[in-house]
Amino acid sequence: MLDDEGITRLVTDMWTLHQTELVWLDRVYGYTTGQLGVPAVPEGSEQEVKDLAKLSVKNVLSLVRDSFCQNLSVVGYRNSATEENAAGWGQWQANRMDARQAEVYRPAVTYGAAYVIVTNEEPDTLWRTRSPRQLLAVYEDPQVDLWPQYAFETWIDSTNAKPHRKAVLYDDTWMYPLDLGEMPTIPQDQNAAMYARPARISDFGEPVRHGADVCPVVRFVNGRDADDMILGEIAPLIRLQQAINSVNFDRLLVSRFCAFPQRVISGWSGSPSEVLKASAKRVWTFDDSDVTAQSFPSADLSNYNGVLAEMLEHVAMVAQISPAQVTGKLVNLSAEALAAAEANQQRKIAAKRDSFGESWEQVFRLAASISGDSSGSTDDESEVVWRDTEARTFAAIVDGVVKLASAGVPIEELLSSVPGFTQQQIAAIRVAIRRNKVNTIVSAIKPPPVEQPPVAPSPALMPMVRNGASTG
Repeated sequence: MLDDEGITRLVTDMWTLHQTELVWLDRVYGYTTGQLGVPAVPEGSEQEVKDLAKLSVKNVLSLVRDSFCQNLSVVGYRNSATEENAAGWGQWQANRMDARQAEVYRPAVTYGAAYVIVTNEEPDTLWRTRSPRQLLAVYEDPQVDLWPQYAFETWIDSTNAKPHRKAVLYDDTWMYPLDLGEMPTIPQDQNAAMYARPARISDFGEPVRHGADVCPVVRFVNGRDADDMILGEIAPLIRLQQAINSVNFDRLLVSRFCAFPQRVISGWSGSPSEVLKASAKRVWTFDDSDVTAQSFPSADLSNYNGVLAEMLEHVAMVAQISPAQVTGKLVNLSAEALAAAEANQQRKIAAKRDSFGESWEQVFRLAASISGDSSGSTDDESEVVWRDTEARTFAAIVDGVVKLASAGVPIEELLSSVPGFTQQQIAAIRVAIRRNKVNTIVSAIKPPPVEQPPVAPSPALMPMVRNGASTG
């Protein structure tokens, strides 16, 4: 266990390192949300020009992020030899991860990494998702080590409307709750990292065992570059976003000031009110014969539109996503054409599923270890199951399922291939199929019913039967 002096020294070093990373992470966040990237305007420009510069931010980075995150959804955790989810799936459901898993994918895709903290919480475990802006994990060898040496988590506690920065330091046994003091007042348009103070611990909480024998933090990695550095999807596109904003700013300027014919009057100098009045007239007349009027043609925006469209397509090419994701143009495409357009994106998504899937399996094993499930903590056979999001028509999938079933493949094994089916629906269908099979078997072995001889009509009704009368 660390003493107060050791905690202070470690937190100071990690806080300094965290603030260094936050400068870049806040920049990525600003561009993703459209808060940064406003084109520069010359000094002394009119307010109208400044307003156009703010309106010119045409944010496509969030579209790139969402195009990947919307295709990432875990729907199960099980061994390939079984049909039912493993025992750890109950903890997934208890922590509402069906809805919360996007809290992992968004920061991982945006910044390159995200984290899940698993701690002991009666009766099971508590899973907390964290962005790299909220947590710093340090590794002895980041490329090889599964578990960090230490992790430092921070957040803002606004209890009683008094914002305090709270923190927790994690090692391989303990959680050290900390209070870093009141938050400074930060102007809304300023970078929070610029106003960060050195870490000063105002209160040491009582250390608590987290229940694991490792630092209970699992890292989700989006991808690595050629130098084995963690890389998100946004950073390589920032300069392209700046160029798009600049071209869009020029387009707005031309649209505002040059999209209508510019009229020039020579030999006449009127007051501002007269000029304004004349500009609203369709026909201008002047008594002075020396006054001449002419007009310049309106500006053509097609060149700007073409350049902007080419830039958007270039963003899609660099990000390896379908151009329709950023351009919005999707006209008369068949399912086959749509699948071809998304081929590169699907390959990239498959790589993310491989990486994130291994991290989720690590989370499941960690949770099992904390909850005392020895078999689950060493389960290397179970894997997460991802929802199928490839561009295929429902009719084509059902047709393929029917053909496979006709070839002898059990229909129960093909249900997961049908898009839109949840695990609960698949389980219900499987139960119905099994019940139908049982009924079929029972019907096959039951003896046929004994045919009863027809009952002879009573003597009183014989005349009516002979005459063809109905007995009702």
